[in-house]
Amino acid sequence: MIKTPRTRVHLKVSKLQLPLHKNYTSEFLNREDNGRDLLGKHWQDKTAPDRSKRCLLQSIGHQFPCAKLLKLWGLRDSDECRLCKRLHPEVTPWPESLGHIQARCLALQKPRIAVHDGIWHELLTAISRNSVESLDHGRGNGSSRQQLARLPMTSGQSVKSSCT
Repeated sequence: MIKTPRTRVHLKVSKLQLPLHKNYTSEFLNREDNGRDLLGKHWQDKTAPDRSKRCLLQSIGHQFPCAKLLKLWGLRDSDECRLCKRLHPEVTPWPESLGHIQARCLALQKPRIAVHDGIWHELLTAISRNSVESLDHGRGNGSSRQQLARLPMTSGQSVKSSCT
């Protein structure tokens, strides 16, 4: 089989098997104009770093190399989060899963907040840049850019991706 028909066959088989699975990933991939299309656009985007593409595919394919999965594969003895264990040795640590890394790990709380603040700052900057400053009507509050400049920002920390 040449590559194009083989690819078509694999795509057809995957579409036929997708309804058999009931989980968040299959629901996402079945959405109209928001599942596979969105992934395809991200994958074709030349400006997106390869590391983010790989991390996205690993997370969707349930292949993200966290301790829980590495223990399942027999590559680690324990599925405990090493960062939580180091931060709080007296408490039984959570199993290190992708969800734990993204939302619950106390050791990664500051980088998560920094990323959140950075996104929030970018949104406020874009809103401020595209808003009409004449809506202030001289109330003495200053322009939206001046109000934005007064907001405290805690970002600026370098945050490394946990994808490998």
